[in-house]
Amino acid sequence: MKAIVYNNPWDICIEEKEEPAIMLPDEVIVEVRATGICGTDLSIISGEYLARPRVIIGHESAGVIVDKGSSVDNCNIGDRVIIDPTYYCGYCENCRKGLRNHCLLKSTTEAGVSIDGTFTRFFKTTQRFIYPLQDGVPFEQGALSEPLSCVLTAVKKLAVTPFMRTAVLGGGPIGLLFYLALKQYGIQEGVIYEASPQRIKLIEENNVLSKGWTLSPAFIPQKNQYDLIIDTTASLLEKSIQAIADGGKISLMGLRNNQQTINPREIADRSISIIGSIDSQDTFRHAVDLINSGRLELHKIITNEYDLSNFNAAVKDLGCDLHTRQRSNNISSLKSVIRIS
Repeated sequence: MKAIVYNNPWDICIEEKEEPAIMLPDEVIVEVRATGICGTDLSIISGEYLARPRVIIGHESAGVIVDKGSSVDNCNIGDRVIIDPTYYCGYCENCRKGLRNHCLLKSTTEAGVSIDGTFTRFFKTTQRFIYPLQDGVPFEQGALSEPLSCVLTAVKKLAVTPFMRTAVLGGGPIGLLFYLALKQYGIQEGVIYEASPQRIKLIEENNVLSKGWTLSPAFIPQKNQYDLIIDTTASLLEKSIQAIADGGKISLMGLRNNQQTINPREIADRSISIIGSIDSQDTFRHAVDLINSGRLELHKIITNEYDLSNFNAAVKDLGCDLHTRQRSNNISSLKSVIRIS
């Protein structure tokens, strides 16, 4: 089977890989139909996020069950499913504390990072990590369950209330999924800041934002401006502190490396909460239910689809140029999906 293989930073190629086979009674094999391109994938390619050489990348996926072990009882061959790619053992110290997203085995079990992922035709997992995808819901929308579950984990940690004055920094896929999630929690007004003119145009052309939400190209902080700031860029913490109200909350979701200077006294003196979040923590089912409901209008966010053979063009459209080995803000897609079969 053809697969997108990571060798080293900026060294990505399409290779033939051996198809997986059932070895244990709880295993299932999913024929992948759609895999979303994640910011983590781009950071792996550029060397900003470490991955194991020779690994198949990709982890946001949905597909069809094509084989299963003898003890699998929650699905049948032919079922449409969503894959939860974030393994947790359930018995390590972190899992037993409720921190499944920080399972101590994660460094050797993370799909698309330390073990083979889903930019390929077949992916093997266990019955614990598959969820049903309703008939009529496109596979590419089902593939957004993983990033949506990550966003829902952050929203749950933030304990948002409907009347928070809200800003989302970054109008990429995670920023837009935050917008959709916050609306589910009653926040019907806010601002999304996005520096890329191409992304702004795409958001406007696709009528992504509902009444009450606005789009702005420049984040110019003012005192006591917001009660809640979601920074998906990993680069705007200093400005966020300038704009957050006393007692306000700042969520950090970006994974790009960055150095910033803040004054710890101000954090304490103004009762500011800075809350980091990664991966899914008991929110994957919630994300699946929201996507299966069909009410999120995810088709407005998914703007580009590609075949596996066009992977280089797909990441270039997201500002990650494999030829020049550079990342830029020259972006011509919101959420891009690779259609596998």
